Amino acid sequence: MEDLTIDDLDNISTGSDDHVQITPAEVIEMMEEAWTNEKFAPEILPNKSEIVDIILDQITTMEENIKKLSSSDFTKSIYQLEVDRLRFLVSSYLRTRLEKIETYVIHILKEEEKRVERGSEKYLTEQEFEFAKEFSFTMEQYFDKMMRFYPGVPADTWSNKIIQPNNNTFVFLKSKKRIEGVPIDEGNAESDLVDIQDGSRVIISYNSVAELVKNGDVHLI
Repeated sequence: MEDLTIDDLDNISTGSDDHVQITPAEVIEMMEEAWTNEKFAPEILPNKSEIVDIILDQITTMEENIKKLSSSDFTKSIYQLEVDRLRFLVSSYLRTRLEKIETYVIHILKEEEKRVERGSEKYLTEQEFEFAKEFSFTMEQYFDKMMRFYPGVPADTWSNKIIQPNNNTFVFLKSKKRIEGVPIDEGNAESDLVDIQDGSRVIISYNSVAELVKNGDVHLI
């Protein structure tokens, strides 16, 4: 059997689509960006399940190749560190999304239902959507039981007080392109607009750049 080189570990197929070819390094960069965006955005963002699936496949392939390396090969530990780093990226990304679902579950479900009605892009994966519904149902049962101890309080009090993410919070971002006319807060006047230069780093209200984050024109840092 031939000895494996770093190229053997890096040259991993990311799919069979002949029209879209991306390198493993590009996939990892996309995963890192999805992770930081999700980490710093106050709201839950559109899911990146395709990237997650590719990274998981990549981890599996790398682990299979690592097993073929001799235990005395010092590069084996280096490759294992990279696998551990990728596992951390994926688990942290998914954990962050689940934490947001648990915190803002009613708000997230209502917004997701609106997207379904409009026929627009869904933010949650099927698994996340099922988790959110089950979590919401469990919460409802819990609060219904608690309300029995407070008969004077309307039963739907808890569900009427919906916790929402603070989209007015300020975020730090880096622009991938020149963007003209970005509103500051909710300003509509020309004086309330700002141009963001390619590669510039800006602190700004998330509300002003939410769509830019989602379409990939900027990324949070």
